[in-house]
Amino acid sequence: MSWTGIEAWARTNLPELVFLPPSSAADIAAAEETLGRALPGDLAAWWRQYGGVGDEYTRWEFVPPSWQPHSLREALHFRTLMIDAIRGIAFSSPDEEAAYEATALAEPAGTPCSDLWLPAWLPIAADGCGWELFVDLRGGPAHGCVMEWDKYGGAEGEPLWPNVTEMFDHALRALDSGGDNEHKLVFEHDSFYWE
Repeated sequence: MSWTGIEAWARTNLPELVFLPPSSAADIAAAEETLGRALPGDLAAWWRQYGGVGDEYTRWEFVPPSWQPHSLREALHFRTLMIDAIRGIAFSSPDEEAAYEATALAEPAGTPCSDLWLPAWLPIAADGCGWELFVDLRGGPAHGCVMEWDKYGGAEGEPLWPNVTEMFDHALRALDSGGDNEHKLVFEHDSFYWE
């Protein structure tokens, strides 16, 4: 998986960055029980390698243009936070909201949804300003795709990547070359970012 290459890049270019211990098989199993769904294999494999970044580093936007990956613990926390924060806003009654959610959950993965954070969405990275990347755990051919939640418009767009493997492949290519077609890598004090 490209995450191994990203960690190697970080150890060379950001020696002060501290990676926290990764998730265990028991952590993954507990998360799947909480979600009521199995994690895609590449997502589970990534969290068995990645446990987050220590507090001393302020920005670690490994995925351009601005995405800082979540640990499994953070992902579960932000999933609950997003579900609770969005619930009760766009609908006139709890029954209307429940019916909308049931219909949206029956749609295949990758189908846009702007009025709720679905329980089948698991955040995997954030930009620190209210946008999230999430893996869509609904069924269908796009199961495991990576989508973006826009704090103003919800998940209106098409998937950005078919899975986390493709996302990290893109990120590693950008890190290795100092940028991609749209963004340039910048190092500054105790952080790095894309401009």
